[in-house]
Amino acid sequence: MLPAFYDGEFLPDGEHPATWVEVVQRFGGNALRKNFCERLITFLQRAKRCGFLRVYLFGSFISAKVDPGDVDLMWIHKQDLNYDLLSRDCHELVETSELKQRTGWDMFCCSDNPTVINEFMAIWRKDKGPGRRPRGVIILDLEHL
Repeated sequence: MLPAFYDGEFLPDGEHPATWVEVVQRFGGNALRKNFCERLITFLQRAKRCGFLRVYLFGSFISAKVDPGDVDLMWIHKQDLNYDLLSRDCHELVETSELKQRTGWDMFCCSDNPTVINEFMAIWRKDKGPGRRPRGVIILDLEHL
């Protein structure tokens, strides 16, 4: 179960495992958020078919903002993934600059290397506002999607 917002806006600092149902129940409220959920599940299902392991969700989508600007996420794949052997459908998920242009969302891709993930998330687990307050992230295990 996802924790309450610690300040009325963000999840408490840390990594919060969740199911897709929990994400939709908590963050799929208004029409914009429902649209984001519909688009997101399509990407998640594709990532699962491609053998990706999990996804980290962060940013305004998993906040209390009524109208979040976008969905920020990071795909996690096996460390030995050979990008050259990916199908076109799967390769699109690792071409994050093209995804940003097409979707308007910040999507990143990373191997299942805890050091690299921690370095990346250290940046994204902070509020953009004054003081850069820590905020939580959600982890979805794609195997159980």
